[in-house]
Amino acid sequence: MGQHYDVIIVGGRPAGSTLAARLGQQGVRTLLIERAEFPSLPAASSPIIYSSALKLLDEIGADENAYAHNTPRIRRIYADNSQFQLNIPLPDANGRDYAYAIDRARFDAALWNNASRFPSVDTRLEFTVTDLLWAGERVTGIIGQSHGGTEERITADIVVGADGRFSMVARKVNAAERDVHTENPTSLLYAYWKNVKPYPESSEPSAVAYEGGVGFGMLVMDSADGTTAVTMEGQADLLEPPAGKSKEFYLEKLAANPKITARLEGAEMVTNVRGMRKIGNMYRQAGGAGWALVGDAYHQHDPLDGQGIFNALFTAKSLAWAIRYYKRGQMSWEEALEWYDETTRSKTYGMYRQTLANVKTNLYNNNQSLPGWAVTGLRWLMEDPTMADLLGKLMTRQIPPEVVQMATPAIAVGAMVRAPLREFRKRWLAF
Repeated sequence: MGQHYDVIIVGGRPAGSTLAARLGQQGVRTLLIERAEFPSLPAASSPIIYSSALKLLDEIGADENAYAHNTPRIRRIYADNSQFQLNIPLPDANGRDYAYAIDRARFDAALWNNASRFPSVDTRLEFTVTDLLWAGERVTGIIGQSHGGTEERITADIVVGADGRFSMVARKVNAAERDVHTENPTSLLYAYWKNVKPYPESSEPSAVAYEGGVGFGMLVMDSADGTTAVTMEGQADLLEPPAGKSKEFYLEKLAANPKITARLEGAEMVTNVRGMRKIGNMYRQAGGAGWALVGDAYHQHDPLDGQGIFNALFTAKSLAWAIRYYKRGQMSWEEALEWYDETTRSKTYGMYRQTLANVKTNLYNNNQSLPGWAVTGLRWLMEDPTMADLLGKLMTRQIPPEVVQMATPAIAVGAMVRAPLREFRKRWLAF
């Protein structure tokens, strides 16, 4: 039998690495395992991270200059479509008024290196976990091997699955699935480009959402090293490339949007087309005897609203505190798991429900025709500065979705007054 640890974490991407760092801050004897090498891209991701996620990274001492090296700061989010033009300035939170469209290979490697600096954290790259060890009904460790190596058995008080939405740990422990929503499945495709033309409405780096067509949309984000992420997400059945034709399918969809075509004139696609099919929406059982789940292994959330990295980092923070309570004898393991589940849900469930509603409204509302008065009212509401400020605070987790829902009717009334005056002033100045 190999070495014994307090905690073994299976999976070294953001949730696993940041959990290891938080346990390292506590001096908890931890083994962090990842089957890949770093830097490397995860299976699929084209993410944006806001100030809310950056604050969580500050708490573990992660170096912004490392994980966001040569990555432009995005201070405005735009929506450019036929019904309204949305311009959201990101509000200051914790001293930051910007977001990043990060390079996940760089980001993941930086978080792994940050976790590795703690004396109580051991790390193993290119190590594949194939099974769990059990003592009766309790998980007691893992079975696995390095590439080309012999099988190893390593024990721990707690085994954590940080191994993504297809989690082997979750499968082996038969973790129950809860709050599952499969009624509006989405898929996404993306690639990175160079020499993309700037968004005409902005003199700074930007993230711009465009209409793609009925049932899907597109997002163009300035990213690291002069690249631009060009992503599309929509109804799963509409974004299903023929076998071996992902690139051709992706380029055909882009070519149907004149505004994106104009920005891609003279640009070069510098990565393969990657993506995710039928993205999950669920919570899994938080843990059991000798085990727990974190990140996407625990909570899967459609990426439409850009909250995936925050969720991964927050679940890691909550689980680290739960383990601390357990290790210090302040809670039983069952009590700690209940606290972890309740704490995470209190922070994530409102946004989860809001995102599901947004998926239905924005991607599955196939009846796009609205009467003229409704289109005008929607445009006035979405272009109102008060609404833009509220949406910025929602993106950065400064307010919960419930506040936006309650405030929207009052803002709509105000917008009906402010918008005509605003348009009159524009016309007067133009005259």
